[in-house]
Order: sequence, then structure tokens, then C-alpha cells
Amino acid sequence: MNADEIESMNTLLMGELSAVESYDRALERVQRPKVAELLTQAKDSHAERVERLRDAITRSGGEPIENPGAWGNFAKMVTSTAAAMGDSAIVAALEEGEDLGSNEYEWKIMNIHGDNRKLVRDELWPKQQATHKLLSNLVVQSNDGTWPPSPETRDG
Repeated sequence: MNADEIESMNTLLMGELSAVESYDRALERVQRPKVAELLTQAKDSHAERVERLRDAITRSGGEPIENPGAWGNFAKMVTSTAAAMGDSAIVAALEEGEDLGSNEYEWKIMNIHGDNRKLVRDELWPKQQATHKLLSNLVVQSNDGTWPPSPETRDG
């Protein structure tokens, strides 16, 4: 694996680490049990992708990053701010993160080759798309199809 490929895989790993951290923070604040159940599903999917990416990077001779870096700080700020507006805003903030994650996979796959490309294309990216869809559907359900949620309709 060349340096660009390792960097691309680590960028995906950074996003996945940030997602796990974001879901952990959101799960501390969310009020509705059904929302918590779905967020736990999404978090578990991201945690699995963290392990798959770490293994692939190590197997390819690279050094996997250990923390989400600046993305983690940004995610903390967004989920903390959203928590003040209730479950709907938390879900919407997480869905925005899922959208960014999907875009990252789409762009980074161009720099990944061989078995790692197959892993990303056939396993990780489809799982990312599935969590994105899960959160998109939850946004619609949580907000009765409206965004942004307003403090008057706070659901916390």
C-alpha cells in the first residue's frame, strides 16, 4: 500500500472514530428509547468499521491513527449544541455527519486499490450508506418532515 492509500484509509478511519464518539455523546443525551436503540445500531456499525479499517491498514503495512483529531472536536461541539434542542436536533446533527461520511467514502475510494478497495467498495461503503439511510429516515420521523427543529417544538 502506498502512502496516499494509507492516508485515504486513515482518513476514513478518522471519520469512523469521530462517528463512534459522536454517537456515544448523543446516546448520553437522547431521551426516547426507540431513538436510542437506532442510534446504538448505527454506533455499532461504525465501531465495526473502525476495527475493519484498523486491521486493513495494519495488514497493509500502515499505522492506523488512534483518535479522530479535529473531527472529534467538531463532532463534540455539534452534538452538544444539538442536545440543547432535543432528540430531533441530535438526530439531524448525526445525519449531517453521516452525509459527510458517505461523501468521504465516495472520494477516498479513488485512492484505494486491490483488496482494500474491495473491502471499502463492497463492505464498508455500503454499511456507511445504510447508516446514512437509517439516520435520514429517523430525521423525517423525528421532525415530521421539517428541518430545522425549533425550540418551540423541542422534544427532549
